[in-house]
Amino acid sequence: MVREGALVRLVLDNPAARNALTEAMYEQLRSACAELAGDPGVRLVVLQGEGGAFAAGTDVADLTAVRTGGDGVAYEGRITAVLDAVRALPVPVVALVDGPAVGGGLALLACCDLVYATASARFGAPVARTLGNCVSPGTTARLRAALGRALTAELLLTGRLAGAQEALAAGFVRAVVEATEFDGLVVDLLARVSACAPLSVAAAKEFGRRLDERAAAVEHDDVYARVYGSADFTEGVAAFLDHRRPAWQGR
Repeated sequence: MVREGALVRLVLDNPAARNALTEAMYEQLRSACAELAGDPGVRLVVLQGEGGAFAAGTDVADLTAVRTGGDGVAYEGRITAVLDAVRALPVPVVALVDGPAVGGGLALLACCDLVYATASARFGAPVARTLGNCVSPGTTARLRAALGRALTAELLLTGRLAGAQEALAAGFVRAVVEATEFDGLVVDLLARVSACAPLSVAAAKEFGRRLDERAAAVEHDDVYARVYGSADFTEGVAAFLDHRRPAWQGR
């Protein structure tokens, strides 16, 4: 976490793994957001990755600890707590995306208010193709609202990644720019947001959060338990770590 006056930068820093999110990184992000939520001096939060990537999902090594359906329910609960902490920030959260933003990285973007990307950005949640787990109903609802129902369905059902221009056309990305333009965008946004009434900004954020909650208010633990307790999930994690194609069985 880097503080620059009224601006705070939260940097995902695991470049050797394209900023794959470890359990420790998730917890650091949750803790930082909880701290910032009560700081009246913060007017803008920027979320970005280090070294030419935003975030290549969850660190799969951590998923080896998920061995049962109950483990999967608990894991999804922990991730939801992180995403909820990002969404609870009462100030605008701006994501700057260079390179892959997939899986957990895409889930984080769906919690941000504005997303700016370079031409090399890629977006998706290819778990159906790679790991055999699932995307939460909250993230699915937010993606449907931001990307559209059809594109969200295609990305989740096929594991395909969308490019920056496709995400721009869908309205998920605000603009596609050069990485060198990111700082100028942030300076301009900070000035414009700082000229607004803090309570009005916080109200807009809170109403958006409440609308998201309605869309995501569906049962989920039974699905988590079935998916994370499956032989396919165990196979998907093992295949990913072995750098081979998984052999799905549907059980």
